[in-house]
Amino acid sequence: MVDTDQSGPVVVGIDGSKAALFAAESAIDEAISRDVPLSLVHVTRPAETSKSPAAEGRHDERFAESALRAAAAAIEAIGKPVKVDTILIRGLPSDALVFESRSASLICIGAGRFAHAPLGSTATRLAERAHCPVLIARAPIPDQPTELSVLENAAEGRSWNASRQNWIAVCVNGSKDNRNVVDHAIREAWLRQLPVLAISTWPNKLGEGKHHELERRVATLHEQYRDVHIYPVTTRARIARFIARCHEPIALAVIGASEARQAARLCRLSREQCCSVLLVRP
Repeated sequence: MVDTDQSGPVVVGIDGSKAALFAAESAIDEAISRDVPLSLVHVTRPAETSKSPAAEGRHDERFAESALRAAAAAIEAIGKPVKVDTILIRGLPSDALVFESRSASLICIGAGRFAHAPLGSTATRLAERAHCPVLIARAPIPDQPTELSVLENAAEGRSWNASRQNWIAVCVNGSKDNRNVVDHAIREAWLRQLPVLAISTWPNKLGEGKHHELERRVATLHEQYRDVHIYPVTTRARIARFIARCHEPIALAVIGASEARQAARLCRLSREQCCSVLLVRP
């Protein structure tokens, strides 16, 4: 388990979409593990942007209240012991959530309307300006087994689904800022009970010295985090390209502020390799 400052609430952006509901459900264990409330936040447009402020303001409030009730009900139905607060804010989603991030331990949004919008969207602005880690939660696509995989696993007495191991992916480069990113990846692995792909990137062919450096990094991680399985891999590609080409299913990619521009690309990966993204601020 990683010791970090977890005193603020886990804040979830709610917009009435299925993606937002998935984000809220994904945030439950995050809040429980920190022993903090789960704050559901809906941001409505400012009244002055409407041609009929009074009428549209009431409509926006009714929609917001309905979306917040639906999200709170979905969380309650799961039955886990988490305190839920609902908050309605007028303003721009990116500005409002950045403000909320000042006192939050985590901001969580769904990879739907937010994350798939063009550059300059709420997700992108949060990645650049938030004061806490940002989790862009993307619902997994159910796997479709191939005929070969079914036959291979049947021969070994296993179901096809049992052979699919999800992973947490994180770059490991040994820098001071990277240590915080790796710590968050390990925390997520512990929370989700998943193994970690420790990705080391070098632009050129690995020499003997680089191999020793990689072995040293992995050995240090194994010593520090004995209860988490960590598997080292090397690549010349950046993390988004590596995951796009990876044959293993990645549940979550954990990236640092220097990799923030990779967040949008990670959220636009194909249906076969979709993953959530956790952006860790320094």
